[in-house]
Amino acid sequence: MDLYIDKIIEKVSDKYLCKTRYKIKKVKTIAGNLHVIICPIDDQNSEILVALSVINDKKEFKIL
Repeated sequence: MDLYIDKIIEKVSDKYLCKTRYKIKKVKTIAGNLHVIICPIDDQNSEILVALSVINDKKEFKIL
C-alpha cells in the first residue's frame, strides 16, 4: 500500500474550471475499511471524510 499522507490530489472533472485540489491529512479505519480525511488547499478548516477506494479510483481523483 502506498503512503498517502500529505499528498496533493485533484478532483477529476470534465470542466477545466472546477479542478479542486485537496491535501490528505489523516488515514482512519472505520468498520474495518480505510478512509482518509482530506481538506481543500485554499481552506484548511474544512475536512471531508472519503473512503480510500474513492481516492484510488482514477475517474474521481488524480494523485499529483
